[in-house]
Amino acid sequence: MGRRLSSIDQFRDIYFFCQLLTYTIHLYSILYMEKKASGFASPTQGYEEQNIDLNGFLVDNPPATYYMRLESGEMTKLGLPEGSLLVVDRSKNPVHNSFVIIRHEGQFYCRLMLKEGGRAVFSNGETAIIPGRETEIFGTITASIKKYDNFSH
Repeated sequence: MGRRLSSIDQFRDIYFFCQLLTYTIHLYSILYMEKKASGFASPTQGYEEQNIDLNGFLVDNPPATYYMRLESGEMTKLGLPEGSLLVVDRSKNPVHNSFVIIRHEGQFYCRLMLKEGGRAVFSNGETAIIPGRETEIFGTITASIKKYDNFSH
């Protein structure tokens, strides 16, 4: 089926650490202005300094939001590569074509929820999980973050 994401306790630890980190550290982007010889003002004038708050941008409901690391490559064909950091909101109801985290037979899976004939089916692009009594939706994925570390130095 797929590899297990992590235990729920690890998710909570990651969540609390990320909340602390994002509330205490802000990423600042400073745009530099440069005067043009032609006398036209820079298009960035008035935007010399902007604060970028990733927590504010990615999280709608902090108490219901978890961060999970995707530990398998099963979702790569659907745009979620291995190693992606997933922002999961437990308060959002998933709809057709939502990425979700499900707990199925004691394991956590990242899947695309598809509605077929009034029933939900959870797909990774190749195989599908048909929910049973032991299947529950843990949360809806609202964002994914992938750090590209394949740059040459």
